[in-house]
Amino acid sequence: MRLDLEPKRTLGAREERPKLEVLYFTDPDCSWCWASEPVIKKMKAEYAGQVRIVYKMGGLLEAWENFFDSRNQIDRAEQVAPHWVEVAERSGMPIDERVWYEDPPSSTYPGCIAYKAAEAQDEAWAEAYLRRLREAVMTERRNISKESVLFDLAASFEFDMTRFKADYRAKAKVAFFADLEEGRRRGVRGFPTMIVVNEDGAEIALSGYRPYADYENALRRLATSELQKMPLLSMPEFVALHGHVATREVAVVYELTHEEALAELETLVADGEIVKESKAGGEFWKPSLE
Repeated sequence: MRLDLEPKRTLGAREERPKLEVLYFTDPDCSWCWASEPVIKKMKAEYAGQVRIVYKMGGLLEAWENFFDSRNQIDRAEQVAPHWVEVAERSGMPIDERVWYEDPPSSTYPGCIAYKAAEAQDEAWAEAYLRRLREAVMTERRNISKESVLFDLAASFEFDMTRFKADYRAKAKVAFFADLEEGRRRGVRGFPTMIVVNEDGAEIALSGYRPYADYENALRRLATSELQKMPLLSMPEFVALHGHVATREVAVVYELTHEEALAELETLVADGEIVKESKAGGEFWKPSLE
């Protein structure tokens, strides 16, 4: 199945130059970044055209040899599984931790490099590909440190795969290491880290898993002119725009409790407007094919 990647714009999106840029230091395998997907969607929905998100790859894990996460006391692959369980419980995002027992990623660098190969062709496609990488490792137990998996996922998009593979083995590595260097220069110590930058170059850095209000406060503090909240899409339109969304993402964007979001989504399923997909730890919703 190939994905429809024709450019889509949020209804009411503004066309002028974005007022703010968010440098998002992230990693496809980072569970707290996955947990932050709802706030990214809300930021993009409410401030469409006014805030631009620029993805920077962080390189969470080069290799397991000599790796130690002192905060979470992790130095072996299987120790990541209980950490992911905790992230799922705190964030409400579906996560299947069994990948760390069955086929654990040996490094997060390949996924980061693959993102840069995608970005070299189209930034919007690259963002969709990054989401697909996250879903694959977080909910489908696919090992995205494997080149074959990365290429298989990329083939679902309209990338020039000959160029993608060539860039992955050369130019994309250079671009990824440039991101790593920028992260070091800016003092990035963990993920997610988002650095909000305004037109005058003033910055606010926010690290770690945070509520949406923290990001909105930073945006409003740095905006050199007033930000305008855009009208939200209807829920079916939101699902259609993104193609595959978790209950938690809907709840955050529409400021609903989990129970309220679930009830509204189930009603849309009953009406034939969307389709429910159950996963370990939760549900996803996608457009109806009818």
